[in-house]
Amino acid sequence: MFQTLKSKLLVFFLLVTFIPLIVIGMMGYYTQKSELTSNLEDSLMAHTAGMSAEIEGFIRERIYDVEYLARNPVLMDADAANQEMRQQFNHFIQIHDLYFGVVMADPSGTVIADTNDETLGADVTDRSWFIRSMEGESYLSELYYSPVINENVIALSAPVYNYQNELTGVITPLFDLDELTGTMQNFNREQKAGDSDTYAFLVNGDGELISHPDTSKTHSVNYFQRFDTSREELDEIFTSQGLTTHGPEIHVLRQVEVMPGFENEWYVGVAADEAGFYAPLNRLLYQYLAVFGIVLLIVTFAVFRLSRYIVRPVEHLVEVTENVAFDSGKQPRYVQAYEEVNRLNYTFDNMTRKLQERERSHRKSSLVLEATGNGVIAMNRLTGQITLFNRRSEEVFGVSRDQVIGAKGCAVSRESEAFKAFIGAADLVTLLGKEEIHRNYEIECEIEDQPRTFYLSVTSLPKLNDPAVHEEMLVVFHDLTEKRQMENELIRSEKLKVVGEMAAGVAHEIRNPLTTVRGFIQLIDGRESESVDNRKYYNLIIKEIDRVNQICNDLMNIANPNSAKKAKHTNLELLLDDMLLLHQSQLRSRDIRVNTYFHGRLPQVFVDSGRIQQVFLNLVQNAAEAMSGGGRLTISTAYRKPDDMIVITFADTGEGMDEKTLEKLGTPFYSTKKTGTGLGLTTSYRIIEELGGQVLVTSEKGTGTTITVHIPVHSSENNEDENNEDNEKASES
Repeated sequence: MFQTLKSKLLVFFLLVTFIPLIVIGMMGYYTQKSELTSNLEDSLMAHTAGMSAEIEGFIRERIYDVEYLARNPVLMDADAANQEMRQQFNHFIQIHDLYFGVVMADPSGTVIADTNDETLGADVTDRSWFIRSMEGESYLSELYYSPVINENVIALSAPVYNYQNELTGVITPLFDLDELTGTMQNFNREQKAGDSDTYAFLVNGDGELISHPDTSKTHSVNYFQRFDTSREELDEIFTSQGLTTHGPEIHVLRQVEVMPGFENEWYVGVAADEAGFYAPLNRLLYQYLAVFGIVLLIVTFAVFRLSRYIVRPVEHLVEVTENVAFDSGKQPRYVQAYEEVNRLNYTFDNMTRKLQERERSHRKSSLVLEATGNGVIAMNRLTGQITLFNRRSEEVFGVSRDQVIGAKGCAVSRESEAFKAFIGAADLVTLLGKEEIHRNYEIECEIEDQPRTFYLSVTSLPKLNDPAVHEEMLVVFHDLTEKRQMENELIRSEKLKVVGEMAAGVAHEIRNPLTTVRGFIQLIDGRESESVDNRKYYNLIIKEIDRVNQICNDLMNIANPNSAKKAKHTNLELLLDDMLLLHQSQLRSRDIRVNTYFHGRLPQVFVDSGRIQQVFLNLVQNAAEAMSGGGRLTISTAYRKPDDMIVITFADTGEGMDEKTLEKLGTPFYSTKKTGTGLGLTTSYRIIEELGGQVLVTSEKGTGTTITVHIPVHSSENNEDENNEDNEKASES
């Protein structure tokens, strides 16, 4: 940072200017800080003293109120009725709204009058306020829990004398403790100390909170335990009239004066947020910082202008260098200065021109490699390190270029199973040992458990400075997987077409003699002279002929599945539901449970419902036959809106199929069942493919099979059928 001339000049002038200024500023700041801190603390202590006087006045008023009530003529009359006393109590409460009840006990400690009669007859002889008032004193107690009224109270009591000056009872008005808290907080708001928000609280000699803005802390939090202090430390703080800090707050405590009728040790405290309390100190600091900031800006600006004037030619040269390095496209600008700089500018200009020409050529080559659909890999023949790995290679092998470039092929093979399979199938390790290579060949390998086919072109690359030495090997590959799959599908389709045509001919020729044979068998069976045993054989022959006839029908469907097509708008879920309802008893008899998860809002498709039902029936029957010992068949539907495709899944828990069976699935006359022909699935494949859909099968031996049927909602065939239907309706009109 401090190696440039500009930075050195800046640091020098800042040190010369700011060291004296900082010393003088710190002396002035700390002097004012000490005086301001003293004023703030004195203000808070004066505020606490005023709060203490306010509490003392509140206590005197309460003692005066109870003594005034004790001199009531009705209460002094020993013969006064309970109702008369209650009237006087209510009258007292109406005048003094901070009281909510009055209780009077006779000398024996039994409550003889109450504002609401809830405590009549209660025994209060063990109450401290009763004992003290029976001694002839007015009394204000500590905060305690009263089992008589089930609340936290501060008892206020006074003795009641009759006209003969005889003690006739003890009177205790009950006042709302919130009034004590409210009195403190009102005074606190009116007599604010400093800029900070403060709150007042009251602590007794045992450290218990008597009054606090947060009523949940009253009589439940001990001040000594909460802040890890003691009564002796509290007295010491009170004596020294100092402040104490507890966490983020500042506390000032002052003892409430002891007076006749009030002998409790109460401490009134005022708490202020430390950050807000010392906010004036922060403002003072900000003022000093503002002055320093203004001076810093002025000096920095002056130094910057001076350094810029001195180093301006060099800065322009640095700017030109950065533009060339980052290829910003800006034209170079030079400042004519002294001779050395001019010569440097001229030399630099010639050098950058040559570098830019070389960079453009290299960038174009890289762009071609990245844009091509072929994968390109380059490997060092000697070290096995990969030196080139384009974007298409990243997509195929699932590894990023940053992981591959500079790494050896064996290391990349450990990271990517796809790359390992590719290297092994292409035998690139063997080719690395050959000095000159030029080969074109095709390979097959499995990537992500899927067979892939690639066409490779492998060529050795000579060194740039020595063409005789072939240092690297270049591999260019093209993915032929989709092309080979299309070819296989085309071959399969052609085979299926030929098989269908052959099947149609065979079925036609077989059905004619079968019809004749069946007719004669029925004729012979109808004769009464035949024995019962012969009829049994006749029935067996007819059954087998019907089975051959059904095979012929399947062959006919393969040859011409469109022969009886009656397309209409069809709800596939209703079609499935009806089909399952018809075969419910059959499935239940095989101990097969059917679970359906329907989408509920599938769009209708324009298809021949009979043909689609034939597909669904074949799949359900195959699933049922695969679960010979019972099981679960799950049928679910879904709608893929992006490609407008309905997906129907049939998943069973049957015996499953191995890879060999999956490869031959859909081939005519191939079946794993003893009496199967394999024509059912062949017909189903053909029907779905003609709709523009697809049938996918996944299975695992011993686990079950899942067949997924994809049916497009709007296929070209559907549109054509819809047009034909519209034309027929128009003709009928």
